[in-house]
Formats: sequence, structure tokens, C-alpha cells
Amino acid sequence: MPEQKQFRALLAVQNGKARSALRGYLRERGDVVELSPGSEISETIRSQTPELILLEIEAGNELLASLRHEFSGIPIVAVALPFAELAFETAKLGAVDLLTLPLDEQEIQVRLSAVFRSLNRDGSRDGSGDGPEPVTLVEKARNTGPVMDGPIAVHGDGPVAAHGLPGLFNASPRMMEIRDTIEKVATTSATVLIRGESGVGKEVAARLIFSLSKRSGKPFVKVNCAAIPNDLLESELFGYEAGAFTGAQRSKPGKFELADGGTLFLDEIGEMHPALQAKLLHVLQDGQFARLGAKRDTAADVRVLCATNKLLEQRVSEGLFREDLFYRINVVTVHIPPLRERRNEISAFIHHFTEKYSGVYERTVAPFDNETMQALIRYPWPGNIRELENLCKRYVIVGDSTQIVRELLLHAVESSAPATEKERPAGSAIEFPVSSEPSLLDIGRQAAWQAERQAIQEMLVATRWNRREAARRLRVSYKALLNKIKQIAVEDAVQNKHSGSL
Repeated sequence: MPEQKQFRALLAVQNGKARSALRGYLRERGDVVELSPGSEISETIRSQTPELILLEIEAGNELLASLRHEFSGIPIVAVALPFAELAFETAKLGAVDLLTLPLDEQEIQVRLSAVFRSLNRDGSRDGSGDGPEPVTLVEKARNTGPVMDGPIAVHGDGPVAAHGLPGLFNASPRMMEIRDTIEKVATTSATVLIRGESGVGKEVAARLIFSLSKRSGKPFVKVNCAAIPNDLLESELFGYEAGAFTGAQRSKPGKFELADGGTLFLDEIGEMHPALQAKLLHVLQDGQFARLGAKRDTAADVRVLCATNKLLEQRVSEGLFREDLFYRINVVTVHIPPLRERRNEISAFIHHFTEKYSGVYERTVAPFDNETMQALIRYPWPGNIRELENLCKRYVIVGDSTQIVRELLLHAVESSAPATEKERPAGSAIEFPVSSEPSLLDIGRQAAWQAERQAIQEMLVATRWNRREAARRLRVSYKALLNKIKQIAVEDAVQNKHSGSL
């Protein structure tokens, strides 16, 4: 067996426990140089010439990018909290791997052993940039198969973690079909429309498409169309020239320019104003746009991914979304089903998020007991994976499962999420039992729902099924009324089915 080379590593990690664990591992394989408080890391690299850098990063930290640019020949292993955004940043910026806090000996052994094997194959790096470039996480996934804790998921025989979410695209035949579609479309330049309720993981799907695409080494730029006022969204997307409007003292590039060569993710595109939709359609068709106040067009090579939780066909019929734009962005559709239709994934998500936030907040909590877990599995999760993640975060902080279940029960009373036949038997409210006998709260909830149901039905008759007028008279939002009408329709369908079987 060939003798293992000894390497010098620079340890630039602030977390005390992680630094201690890494120091012990690295000392067995060579010299360890630790970054002193207040020291300038670039100067330390130049003076100590390490062959490997372990760097702790956080959101918005530009240090990794600058070091990869300045010392392109030295591989960098990132150390960070287990947040998806950080995983994407490390892959995009060329870190050879990512260690997630809190570290354990097995993760250090598995991940750093692979890094040192690569160093032994390639020889030591002197930081001059003449040595072979480090293999990025994306390239590693393509070459070797699934990356269990990394930021991307690749089709493989074993379980796959997609952007830190265990089994997101591998837990059921339906989700595996979605994964197959993503893998097929990722290598093309086609526009993709990702549909699904809020919180199901549409952005995760978009980033997975990006990570598996030929543009993975280029920028991924996200714009939330619902979070930016309409009068500002145009300048945010396309930029402006100096003097284009009052206060525009200097030119500013838009998101399309920033994403040139890469991918632009337009989240909640259904909220975009129709006047701006026309300009977006022009960009998608011609690949050119004009900054506000500009006299000439600018070309941009950008792949566009869109996401929405709206029924765009309905918005088209209401005149709120351009039909030609809808057909232009709807080249390939990826529909992410709600969590209530993927109940077999809930226990895995709960375990993952509980472990994650136990490490983040440095707290240990007991697993949910079987009765509580069954209640969580039965809960309809109107907020989907985002709601489930926040519940696990609260549980780690509070540590009281009884309080968590009580909060869910209260939320279930107010929730107007659609339900399935199994979840909503005829004449009942949301079924979320925590005991064998109905409580006073359960009885009150059922009575309130029956009163709401009767009022809605009478108002729909009075307005001749003009749902917008009915919502106005009932003083509820149009969306809330539509959701409640869906609930009534489900209950009636169940009742008819049961009546027909007698």
C-alpha cells in the first residue's frame, strides 16, 4: 500500500467543538495551521502555503468566493450550519465538500478521507493555481452518484437527500416520477413551471434543476414577484439607467443581467402585474430587454424557471395573467403535491428537522411518542413542509409535545385547507383526534363548521353562485371562500358515495 502523504491544512473555524474535532483529525495527517483571531486569512495562506483549507461560512459570507478566486489551486472544505442556502452557495462557489454543524466523528472521517484521497492522487497544491482544479460538489455528484448530505440529489439506487430534505424525491412512486422529470429537463434549456401549494418545496425543485444543469457553475438568481411592489418589480428585473426616474443617480443592473449565463427563478409569478408580463414575454421570446431609461436593448442568456401556488388557468380566464405568457412558461410542468398527499414522508421529515434544530440550538429533545406522531401524520398540514419545519423548530425550543399538539389543534380549527375523503368524513370538521372522546373544543368546532357551511350555501344561492359577490357579502377573502367551497364539495361527494353504497 503506498505511503500516505502528509499535508498542511489551514483551520479557519470559529465553532469551538468543531475546531477541536477537526484539529484532532487533521493532526494525524499532517500539520495544522489555525487562523488566529484578528489575522487576515489571505496573508496567512500566502505565508503558510497550506494544501487544504477548512473554512466556516455563514449566509451572505463572500469570503469563500474571494478565496476561491485568489487561491484557485487550493481545495476548500466549507463548514456551516445545515441550511439549504449555504449548501447551494458552497456548491456554486466551488468548495470541494461541505461539513454541517454540529460535526460528528463519522461525518469528519467519511468526508475528509475522500478529500485526502483526492489530494494523494493529485499531489500537493502550492496555491499558484497550476494544479488541477478541485472537483465541485455538483461534479462529484455527477461522477460518483448520490451525495447524501450535499446540496443536490442525483438518481441512484440508494436513498437520496435533496437539498437537505431526506427522501424528498425518492419516497414514493409519485415523487420518483417528479424526480425523473427534473433530471430529464435539467439538461435542457427549456422553461419550467413548478406548481404546488405554498411550502411544498417548489424552490427546492428549482434549485435541483439548476444544480443538475449545464449552468450549475453560473449564477442562480431568485426573485419573489409577490414580495416586491409592482412599480418596483420592473426595475428589479431589468435594471435602470442613471436619470431614468427621480432618485436614479446611477445605473443599476437588473436580475436578468445578474443571472446572465445562469438561471433566473421567478417565484410566485402569478402575482406579476399584466403590464410587466408583456415585457417578460418579450425577453423570453427574443432574449433581449431594455433597462428603464435605456435607448437600446441588452441581450441576456438566461434560463427562466417559474413557480406559482396559483391556478394560472383561472387567472388567465379572469384577465389577470396573459394567456400567451402562460403558454410560453408552461413548456414543462413540475407539480409538487401537498404534504397531506405524501403522509409516508412526514415521520422522516420530523426526524430530519428535529435533528437539524437540535444541533442548531444545542438542545436535546425526546422523540415524539407514537400517539403524538400519529396525530402529526393525520394533520392536514396546510403550510406543508414549511409548516412542519417550523413546528419541529418550536418543539426543539419549547420541548413540550403536548403544547405543540394543542397549537396544531387550534390551527386546524381556523384552517381552510382542502381535505381528502379520508381526512374529512361527511358532516365533520377537520379530523385531528388526540383522544377517543370528543372534547368541548371538538364539539364547538363541529358546530361552527356546520353554521359556516349553511351560511355559505345560502349566500351562494342568493347571489346565483357569484362567488366574488358572495365573498364580499360574507366579508371573507375570495380565496378563503373558494377553499371552503372545496371543503363542502368534498363532504358532499363523500356523503353521496356513502349513500350510494347503502
